[in-house]
Amino acid sequence: MSKTLSVIDGASLLALDFEPPRFIVAKLIPAGLHLLAGSPKIGKSWLALWLCNQVSLGGKVWEFDTQKSGTLYISLEDTIDRLHLRLSRITEHGSKDILFATTADNLTSGLIEQLETFIKKYPDTGLIVIDTFQRIRDGDNESTYANDYREVVKVKSLADKFKIAVLLIHHLRKAHDSDPFNMVSGSTGIIGAVDSIYVLEKAKRIENGAILHVTGRDIEDMQIKLEFECDPPVWKFTGYGSKATRKDDPIITALCAFMSERADYTGTASEIYSAFCDGKFINNDSGITANNLTRRIKEYLLTLEKSHNIRVVFSRTNAARLITLSKMTGDSVSTGAVPSQGESDSNHDIGVSDKLPSPVTGNEEMPKNEDFSSDGNGEQEVINAES
Repeated sequence: MSKTLSVIDGASLLALDFEPPRFIVAKLIPAGLHLLAGSPKIGKSWLALWLCNQVSLGGKVWEFDTQKSGTLYISLEDTIDRLHLRLSRITEHGSKDILFATTADNLTSGLIEQLETFIKKYPDTGLIVIDTFQRIRDGDNESTYANDYREVVKVKSLADKFKIAVLLIHHLRKAHDSDPFNMVSGSTGIIGAVDSIYVLEKAKRIENGAILHVTGRDIEDMQIKLEFECDPPVWKFTGYGSKATRKDDPIITALCAFMSERADYTGTASEIYSAFCDGKFINNDSGITANNLTRRIKEYLLTLEKSHNIRVVFSRTNAARLITLSKMTGDSVSTGAVPSQGESDSNHDIGVSDKLPSPVTGNEEMPKNEDFSSDGNGEQEVINAES
């Protein structure tokens, strides 16, 4: 007996309502699985550590806004004393919203179960960094497309399930290629399975300057110019490719001009588009239409809220889909905390104390050591950043 495909027509597909994509770092790191690759000792771990710290504080990553959330940095090539030294060189005050681990199971022996337990215990987690991808692999040295793809998909399924960002740190091949993404170690099964790829490349190892090549499914391709500073040891932003500056998308410019004249506004996409045209907030070169306005607004929700204090809420009545725009002033300004991904009683399911806070919102004292061992033989040690 043959099975029938489940299909949907284009009109019905576009009529569906979906949550806007969640970005941990606006326009740069959405929820999903991502890969940061670079040559050995080029500075990938410094970048990953700084990234976790910035997200845990809700600070900017270069010119990009972040969604303040809990972060987990699994550093499998470092010891606790080395992590202490590295973090102390980046910041004088360790955030309680960034957690560290130096041991973990691999993909075969229970890593996914460990991470699921951790996320349920800390539902405000928005970003997990695994440094390095090679340390969690199944131990099979065969780098075939099928094997590489299968391993990466295990982690991607976790990121998609909990709508968080997971960043794998990986290496490049020694052989140079005109396309930097072709230099990622392993088969194309790795880069084919992840949502975004970031390649950190130096022209010469002795130079401080580098290019971060960026490509992905939900982000635009770009080249970010960086320079490594020794004190503090962080990658500083210097520009975009051959461009000195990066302009706001026309939708941001139009919304800011539109909301400069009002405190709030509710209307359909067509009504907002008409108001844009009447107020001459857009021109023929903007690319904004009544049909794509909702999608383009959704792409910039985090930037609009964090950088321009404009909150956007989408709703639907029996008659129409509505967009509510409101200025955020005083107490209405968002703290940037990530909504909980779990149910209110999820902590009881895994035996977590009622007084144990999430990394972001808790007021109780954080435990200095927590064991997130799976049912396997591996043990995961999580250390508070201030210990």
